[in-house]
Formats: sequence, structure tokens, C-alpha cells
Amino acid sequence: MARRFKQYAAETGISYEYFFAGAHRVTRPEEQGGGADYRFVVVPGAAPPFTLRVFVSDAAQAAWRAAKGHDLSPNESYAAAKMRLFQAFDEKESLRDDPLGLAVDGSNIESLLEPLDL
Repeated sequence: MARRFKQYAAETGISYEYFFAGAHRVTRPEEQGGGADYRFVVVPGAAPPFTLRVFVSDAAQAAWRAAKGHDLSPNESYAAAKMRLFQAFDEKESLRDDPLGLAVDGSNIESLLEPLDL
């Protein structure tokens, strides 16, 4: 299956290409509990590609439900992961060193999705 790369020009000055490579349910041992890992293949500038995971925790889903009165749809969960990815692109110059460090949790779910007006 051919993948379609998308582009993102980050505030760090790095131009990224990326594509969504899938998601699956996981339980993270770092006291983050259950959730879904969204995997993105990322190419920063002319550097070699690598896989970056964005964890959307069940706690984020619960926080959203408590604040908004409804669950996130699968598309909205994906949107939260993608917004967290973009935030990392804008804030960090080297994401390769921390491929499991991105998370959507109860502390950031609302601010990540606020621009989307869900």
C-alpha cells in the first residue's frame, strides 16, 4: 500500500514529512495506564525517517467525557494525537531521541482540541 506523505512546517524551522502508520490499544507501564498508541512515520528535513508514537490515554478520554458530556469519536481521538504531534514538531528540534515521549492525557486534551472547536 502506498502511503501519502503530508507536510508540516514547524515553528522550529524544520520542515517535516509524515504519514499515519496505524494505531493499537496498549497499556503503558509508566503509570499512564491504558490507551491507544498512534504511530506516525516522520521525516525531519533531509534526515532518515523514524517512527514516533503518540499515546492517547484512557484518562484523557475520561477527562474529555467529564468536561464535555460525551466521548471522543475515533476520528476525534486521532485528531488529538495529530495535534499533539504538531505541538511536538513546533516545540522540539529532536524528536528522534524520545519516540515514546508524546502523550495526550487529562492535563492537555482540552487545550489540544480547543483549536478544532469540537
